[in-house]
Amino acid sequence: MQSGIHLQGNAMALSNNNPYQSAINDSGTPDSGNSPPVLGSQTSPLTLSKYTKALIRNYQNPLKLRVPSVIRISVSQTVSFAAFLYEKMRNAVEFREDHLIRRAAIQRILKRRLILNENGRDLAEPLIKELLWARYYENNTIGEEKIGEIQSIIDKYFFIRNELIAGRISSEQEKISDFIIEVLSCEIQENLSPNYRQEAFTNYVYQILRPYILPFNTEEERDIQVYIAVERTFAHNDNALIRYHLLKLIVPEITEITWQTADPVLPKLYDAVNRIERDLAHPLKDKIRNIVKKQIPPFLILRDIFENNRHQLAGIMNDESKLKYKVDEACRKRYDESRSRLSRTAIRSFIYILLTKVIFAFILEIPYDLYILGEIAYLPIAINVIFPPILMTLIILSVTVPGDDNTRKIYQLIKGIIDNDPDTPAVIGSGIAVGKKSRTRGFVFTGLFTLTYLLTYIMSFGSIIYGLTLLKFNPVSQSIFIFFVTLVTFFAYRVIQITQEYQVVSQENFFSTLTDFFFLPIIRVGQWLSGEVLQRFNVFIFIFDFIIEMPFKAIVEVFDEWIRFVRLKKEEIV
Repeated sequence: MQSGIHLQGNAMALSNNNPYQSAINDSGTPDSGNSPPVLGSQTSPLTLSKYTKALIRNYQNPLKLRVPSVIRISVSQTVSFAAFLYEKMRNAVEFREDHLIRRAAIQRILKRRLILNENGRDLAEPLIKELLWARYYENNTIGEEKIGEIQSIIDKYFFIRNELIAGRISSEQEKISDFIIEVLSCEIQENLSPNYRQEAFTNYVYQILRPYILPFNTEEERDIQVYIAVERTFAHNDNALIRYHLLKLIVPEITEITWQTADPVLPKLYDAVNRIERDLAHPLKDKIRNIVKKQIPPFLILRDIFENNRHQLAGIMNDESKLKYKVDEACRKRYDESRSRLSRTAIRSFIYILLTKVIFAFILEIPYDLYILGEIAYLPIAINVIFPPILMTLIILSVTVPGDDNTRKIYQLIKGIIDNDPDTPAVIGSGIAVGKKSRTRGFVFTGLFTLTYLLTYIMSFGSIIYGLTLLKFNPVSQSIFIFFVTLVTFFAYRVIQITQEYQVVSQENFFSTLTDFFFLPIIRVGQWLSGEVLQRFNVFIFIFDFIIEMPFKAIVEVFDEWIRFVRLKKEEIV
């Protein structure tokens, strides 16, 4: 990675003495000799660190966005309704967080249109129209000047792609092409709907948490991994967005150049792509993510306060009683929203699993019963269809949202955060050494714990198989049952994480620990199946993307042009 990398991709955060610009660099600034802070430990009167003051300035003095031109892009609302329904169905078969759906749609549209338009010429206008059809943006909200801006971005990245893949082997070409399409979709979304405040707050969280983890190997390596962990746990960004943000850190001018002025950055782009891929696959990435994740709840509530009180931030942050009230207000609102979001996400997960279950039933289970066993076993099929949603419902109903104790703890943590200056940490010698193994865990303990962990797999899945055998399940029915029970349990676990996103007070007890002991193997298998099987071999995604979408969107485009033509003819009538 090049030296002098700064967190300055956010235009809002730029100033002559802005602390965000010292985020990631080879020298490990701020003061690498200092030790990390203990968040929430301060008891002095409320004061604001320079990092908090800079964040307040960004929120109260946002970047002035250009007002769209008077001439706006418009599409037929009749056609839009059909495209909107299609996108809802398409998104139901792929589990994504809400704020990632639009970027993924941009990437999907680009890939489909590139089949017939390899170099992306004149691609911007149909791309924007598709986004308007699907109501990712409201009709008549995008000015026509965006067509030229988006086309310039497309031309830039396809020029870069063509230059980087020239003369390389096919596997390298595919890796580079996928990388380019992902970051292209991110810059297009950023151009159409920039979110500078979110980026500024992400950088703020990174600055506060970075010294909390002690350096391993090098400080630069630690810094990059903490930044990636904050992107995952605080911003909930996927790999595509993280790649784009890291690329902007390595090559800050990437968003300013055009294809005509891209030559100076070409020599470092290939190394940047490889470095980003290595950083995303770092062996300690999961451990750092889990450490950072535990520190995120107070930042989420603090962000809510900033979003809802942009013009009174300084007064709230300096007044203990006002801050306490706002923390309580934000927490109660988030706890209530967690309940509704829990239900909404559970329904989406249920639909996703149910659709997949029907495919498995018709493709595998019923033909096996008819042609191998000679008759349909109705009980296993009924159990396989009914049990997974019942299991998910029971798991979801068992979830409780945080309470007042949690709110009080979050308030104490927020007091420590806004007063915290990583340049002058409060406690010397503290922090987490991620790269070191615990000295207390010897070979005997490690072997014993590993053996016990393997036994949980045998006990959990052995019990399931034994019970299914008693119910006369054949091998195929048993496989399908285990497949969907593990998936449902994993998706339910992910849904439960929604309510724990704001939880800092542990609710563990003996029963929950015992439940985790037996359910952990099932969750891990479900995680593997979700990542390695369903994402790679999702039949519905293949059907939607390669069989339905191309002809459907072509028909939508023809209808939209026909309606536009008829409208023009009507206007000619005097």
